[in-house]
Order: sequence, then structure tokens, then C-alpha cells
Amino acid sequence: MRVGYEVTGLELDAAGSARYIESLRPELERVDGIEVVPLRQDGGAGGRVLRGLRRELLYFPFELPRRARQLGLDVLHCTAAVAPVRSSVPTVITLHDVLGLEHPEWFTGALGRHAKLVLAPAVRRASVVLVPSTYTRDRVVDRLRVDPQRVRLAPLGIDERFSPGEPRDGLRERFGLAGPFVLTVGTLQPRKNIEAALNAFERVVASGAEHRLAIVGGRGWRDEPLADLIQSSAAAERIVMTGRVTDDDLIGLYRAADVFVFPSRYEGFGFPPLEAMACGTPVISSNRTSLPELIGDAGVQVDPDDVDAIERELSALLASPEPRKELVERGRRRAAEFTWRRCAELTAEAYRAALRRKEGLA
Repeated sequence: MRVGYEVTGLELDAAGSARYIESLRPELERVDGIEVVPLRQDGGAGGRVLRGLRRELLYFPFELPRRARQLGLDVLHCTAAVAPVRSSVPTVITLHDVLGLEHPEWFTGALGRHAKLVLAPAVRRASVVLVPSTYTRDRVVDRLRVDPQRVRLAPLGIDERFSPGEPRDGLRERFGLAGPFVLTVGTLQPRKNIEAALNAFERVVASGAEHRLAIVGGRGWRDEPLADLIQSSAAAERIVMTGRVTDDDLIGLYRAADVFVFPSRYEGFGFPPLEAMACGTPVISSNRTSLPELIGDAGVQVDPDDVDAIERELSALLASPEPRKELVERGRRRAAEFTWRRCAELTAEAYRAALRRKEGLA
């Protein structure tokens, strides 16, 4: 089976979607009977805006399906929630969430319009829709009115590099984290709700904790209020903003942190808490959207808007090593269940289902 593997999404997202595209491909290439043919938008003159217009108006609607047909592909896999509305080659589209439809207030108007005008029709016409969680599957069926039989679950994986161990020499000093610290990870944007972690941390510090707070993530949209909160925080001298970091540094930060806090309001999957667990770090996580099904009893779940609850759980974990040890063991077992090999096997099954649908067998 020759599968067109669309990778233009690597230009659109440097975080979770990019990790998915890059990590799944080598495992797919190991699946018997699958030939992966990478596809991407050709280069061209002009800046980012012009390239984006070509991508939306020419590449995905016309050039991509034509190229798939000319290459004799059996299946076209669009990996980043952008796909042709019409294609003679059966299309599988990966959809991590329906954020643009459910919470347009968290984004620019362009994303909401894209979700309604481009994404929704493409998803409805796709042979198979791949989702990373049952939560996203339910939202796709409900919000996009997709036949549940065409929506398939393929949970994502955690790279084996995320594992317990000692951080690299000099990592703490390089980031100004010589003492104990609490870690949170996420692009600085409203849905990540980093302000809740900040507020809980301020209270813990006021109660006598000696920790620092490390915030890992690149700047995002509408992040000015958070930047103002950090600058004016009573604990500002204890807060370290690293920006986006390499995977090697991220692994080291997970390993070195005493507790990982993730109060996100919405995740279609959510890599960071599982990555933290894989590195042997106890996790306090939001109890919303997909996170409960990912974390189970391997982490502490709280209402992300209940700062009192976050403070209470954070204080308890920082005060005693015994609960942390128990969570570490549970977390490592839980994270080990999420592998790219399993994701690739389920994805290959989705390709076969797309072919059967074309042949009228499903």
C-alpha cells in the first residue's frame, strides 16, 4: 500500500502536531506492507502570508489531490487538520481537537473561519478521521456531524527518550534553577491556563516553600495578560521563563522538577503530563477534556479553575516525598502504555479501512 504522508503541517506548528508528524512516520515505515511517500507544499517566492494563501487556495484544494493521483497512491494521509475537500484518492485526516469550533474566543478570527469553511467539509468527506482520544472522537461526531463508523481512535505515543535519570550537567545553572522547582509546560496562550499554576505557586511560596517555578513554552496569541501577571507577581524573583527548549533540555527539566503542574482547560491529547510521568515526575493535572482518560489514577486531577485545589495538592506533594514516590511509580507504568508503535499499527488499520470503504467493502 502506497500512502501519501502529508507533512506541510510541520510548517504550521512547532509543538504537539509537529511531534506527532515526525514521530509517527518512522514507525509507519516499519509496518509490513506500507510504503510511506512524504508530500509537502513546494517552495515558492513570497513571504509567509503569500505562502499561506497558496497553501489554502491552491495546494490543498487542487495540487495535493492531483499529485496523489499522479503518484498512484492508494491512500492520502493528511496529518495536520488540513485536507482536500475532494480527492479521488481515499483520504485519512488526523484531527487532534475541534478547538476552533468550540472555543473561537481563544484564537484569531482566521482560525474559526478556517474550521467552518475548510476543515469541516474536508472532515465530512474524508474516508477515515483519526483522533488521539475518545474525548476528541465524541466531539468530532457531535460538532462536525461525522458518522461514528468513520472515526478511529489512535492514541499518540511517548518517545522512549522521555525516561527517568539525572539531568545533564549544567542544566540547572543554565536555566537559573539551582534549587528545587515546580515545572509547567505549554505555549503561552489562554487555554493552557498557566496563570492558575502561577497563582497556586504564589500561595505556596507565601506559605514558606523554597521552590522556584519554571515555565517552559514559546510565546502564543493573547499572552499579554499572563506576561503582566508574571512581571507583577509577588514571587516574580522565583519565576523562570525558559521559552521554547530542545527535547534534550525538556527531558532534563522534567527529570529535575519536584512536581509537574498542568492546569490546561482543553487538550485533544496532551503530551506534557505523560512525558513528565515517563521521566519519573509526579503530575498534578486538569480534570477536563481528554486528560482524565490519559492520566487515570497515575496523577492528581483537579479543576483547572480551582486555584485552592491546585495549591492544596501542590503543597501536599512538596511537603512529603511518600505521595510523590507512589505517583512516580504509577506514572511510569501509565506512560509506558502510550507508544508510537501502537499508534502506527492503529493508523495502518485506518488506511486499510479507507481502502475498504473505496472498494465498497465497509
